[in-house]
This record gives sequence, C-alpha cells and structure tokens, in this order.
Amino acid sequence: MDTPTGAPGLAPQPLVSAVVVSRQGGDVLVECLASLLGQTYPRLEVILVDNSDDGAHAGAMRARHGERLRIIANRRNEGFAGGCNRGIRAARGEWILLLNDDAVADPDLVAALMAVAGARPDVGMLACRVVSYEFPHLIDSAGLLLYPDGICRSRGWEEKDLGQYDQEADVLAPNGCAAGYRASMLRETGLFDEAYFMYLEDLDLGMRGRLAGWGCRYVPAARVRHRGSFTTGPHSRRKAFLVERNRIWNAVKFLPGFLLLVSPLFTLNRYLLQLYAAATRQGLAGKFARDYSYAQGATTIAAAYLAAAWHLPPMWRARRHIQRRSALSKRQLYELISRFKLDAIELALK
Repeated sequence: MDTPTGAPGLAPQPLVSAVVVSRQGGDVLVECLASLLGQTYPRLEVILVDNSDDGAHAGAMRARHGERLRIIANRRNEGFAGGCNRGIRAARGEWILLLNDDAVADPDLVAALMAVAGARPDVGMLACRVVSYEFPHLIDSAGLLLYPDGICRSRGWEEKDLGQYDQEADVLAPNGCAAGYRASMLRETGLFDEAYFMYLEDLDLGMRGRLAGWGCRYVPAARVRHRGSFTTGPHSRRKAFLVERNRIWNAVKFLPGFLLLVSPLFTLNRYLLQLYAAATRQGLAGKFARDYSYAQGATTIAAAYLAAAWHLPPMWRARRHIQRRSALSKRQLYELISRFKLDAIELALK
C-alpha cells in the first residue's frame, strides 16, 4: 500500500501512517481497521497498537489481515497517550493519522487530508469532520474550542449538520479521535504527554503545536463516524477525574500568565453552571448527576486536584520549556485563545 503514484514530474504523494490504539477490540476494531485498509489513498501504512493485557487483539488482527497491518502489542494498558506514542515512534510516514478504534473513516478520508496538506506547508495539524456513528446527521467534532481554565470541547458538538461546517477553516487543534499530524511538527514539539493517560492530551499537543508556530486546518471532506467514549463511558467518574486533572495541567502548561492567575474564576463560573445543569438534568453534568451523588462528584473533583498537584513540578518545568520555545507573542497567544474560546454556558448546558 506504500507504492508511490502520480503523474511524471510531480512530487510523490507523502507516506501516511495511520495509528489505531485499541483496548476493547471486538467488532468495533474490525470495522475501524477495515475502513483504513479500504482507503483510496495509495501510500498508507496501518499500525495497530494493542493496549490489552493479553495481546488477544494483536493475534486476531494478525490472522485476519496478515502483512497489511503492522502490530505493536503492549504488555500493559498504556492509555491513549502512551499507546499513540508507541505507534508514532514506529511510524515511517511524513504524516501521522490517529483514528480511535471506535471510529470508522470514509474511503476518501486520507486523500482529502493530503490534498489540503500538500497546499499548506505551514499547517502541522489537520482536523477531520467527525459525526456521530449512530446519528450521522449530528456533528461530533469539527476541531477543538478552549475554555480559559484548560478544558476543551469539540467545535459543533451535538449540533445538527445543516452545512454550517462544510467550509475548510483554520481551527485551534484537532480532536484526537481523528487527527492528522505532520511528523516534522511532532519532532519539534514532542509527542503526547503520557502522564495524561487519556483525555485532553490532544489539546495539550495541539497548543504546543500552535505555540511552535504551526497552523491547524479543518478539512470537511475528511469524514469520520465516531461512537464516542467507548472505553470509559460518556460521563463516568473515571472520565470526570481524568478530564479535571488534565485540564489543570493544561492550564499550567500553556495559559499566559495573567490568564493562569485568573483561571480559578473561570473554573468557579463553570462549576456553578455545572451545578445548575446537574440540578436541572441538563448537559453532561445532568447525566452524571443521574448516576452519581453530589458527594461522589465532589470527591472525584477533590481527587483530581490532589493528583494534579502531585505532578505539578514537571508540568511547571514543561511550561517554562514551552514558553522559551514559543513562536507566538503574548498578544498573539491571547488572540488565539480569544478566537477559539468556548462559552461557559455551552460547556455546562449543551
């Protein structure tokens, strides 16, 4: 699948390495891999990182696909961040495509991404048009938006697809569910921070890319259907813990100084709105409140703060490193955050 094609005199199409990390396996993984192996783009290698404890997925997929699939079997679950890093380090492509194992790519996905990449050497990241697997008329992600305390949500999440995201556009960063990264950018910025394990690591990497001067482009023709939170569930305590812990690390690592100082006020505002959402059974907070008590919610948040504080020194060192290497001025960083700011009401109630 990696034989170069193209008209004489034209530059060869870049090799793309698709990386899929899987812990659950099963029919979901089979469908995901089939969608990648059926891509129309000619220069594609597909890498499966088996995050299960017994390597069962690796054996089953090797028997099904043979040499069409490169397989890395981890001895333990290394999370999304660690699993992706294993796959990226083994990749040979000029571009890395990450695809969740609970996602299915349209046949022209990679071709659409590379058509944009070839025309934009300043772009280091590509965001796909992600829709709901069960309800494909609903948008799941068209890039990421940032709330000023380090948390994020997908642009267009749960909106009806009425054509409002049909245009190619600059976005803040891609959702890690289906994302393209230029390998040369990753060599400059580093890979995912494995301390995150899973959730919000895509925002961290995306912001490091933006601060290094790379752009991110949303490609509406690159379409993916996504089940969403297949591993941990959409509103589990485990997910709530990881999101809250990791958003604190995000704030420390890349928010400008003054915004970092006042970010607790944004967090307080978010908490108040989420309490209202929980009481009125709206948004994800409302779903969480249906399954867990307020005491369980409070202890989950407290545990996230303790875990974040325990790992704060290396995150602060990472902040200093990122700031020293930043290609953006403080004004440019504030403008970037303002341009792609997530509204608190949308975050809490949607």
